[in-house]
Amino acid sequence: MKSIDWTGRAPVLVAVSLITLTGISIATPQIWSLTNLYSMGLLGVEIGIIALGQTFVINAGGIDLSVGAIFALSQVTMGLLMVAGVPWPIAVLAGLVVGLVCGVVNGVATVALRVPAIIVTLATMFAYNGIALVVTGGIDVSGFPAGFAVLGQGSVFTVPFQIIVVYLPLLVVLAVVQWRTRFGRMVYLTGTNELAATLTGVRVGMVRLSTFVIAGGLSAVAGAINASRLTTARPDAGAVDNLISIAIVVLGGSSIFGGIGSVLGTALATLVIALVDYGLSFNNLNSVYQSGLVGLILIVSVLLQNILLRHRGSAAA
Repeated sequence: MKSIDWTGRAPVLVAVSLITLTGISIATPQIWSLTNLYSMGLLGVEIGIIALGQTFVINAGGIDLSVGAIFALSQVTMGLLMVAGVPWPIAVLAGLVVGLVCGVVNGVATVALRVPAIIVTLATMFAYNGIALVVTGGIDVSGFPAGFAVLGQGSVFTVPFQIIVVYLPLLVVLAVVQWRTRFGRMVYLTGTNELAATLTGVRVGMVRLSTFVIAGGLSAVAGAINASRLTTARPDAGAVDNLISIAIVVLGGSSIFGGIGSVLGTALATLVIALVDYGLSFNNLNSVYQSGLVGLILIVSVLLQNILLRHRGSAAA
């Protein structure tokens, strides 16, 4: 799949987005103030970046349950280095290296040891979380230099820095990689049929390892933005980001079995989740209801897609 599937879940996502927009607008029209839109963008971009990396892993036939733990470990690494006096750009670079190394560990363990990705990343999730807790003593890290705030609190022409300088360029680059590069084609082929990919000369192991590295690196980027926005690096940050990122990817049209999906579909699904989360939070609804509604949207979207595809199949027959 090399573009958004406009015959599948994309129309459903667009419809859900419009319904969500309408419902929120009726309930609280003041939510569309510039201040609230700014806050909505801030909250959505971090999980959105993580979900972009998760898209590549799932498209290649894998899954990564450790992205939230990498998110936490990378940001506490940056935080500890900055508190120790390391210039913040170098600290951020070190955190990014930590994310990439975690991705390499996930990929090597999955490919070389032939252990299912869900088992490997479940184990590394606990391991990375444990390391984050040990190196910080379970205490949040704060006291960062003023320049670091630009990543999570800066703006460009009133648009949040992380959206216009980080998220949108990443989205464009990853979309080009998916649709216009040999690597993108190999990811889809690996997820669709591993044997066929191998027979055509694709180094399936390296492709899968690369997707874990991408996911790890993007989780570290999101971790840096989060720490900058909150001016705190937390060892327990991102505790549910692994599951939310998977939900976003599936909601965006990716098959959990691999071979189908698009980062643009993921971006559209991120918008839906951000609207729902912020809209419900703005109305002070219980977080349990928020999680339930996200799950309901996921189920309804998948059911509507299946109905739509069956209808199209019947009409074609």
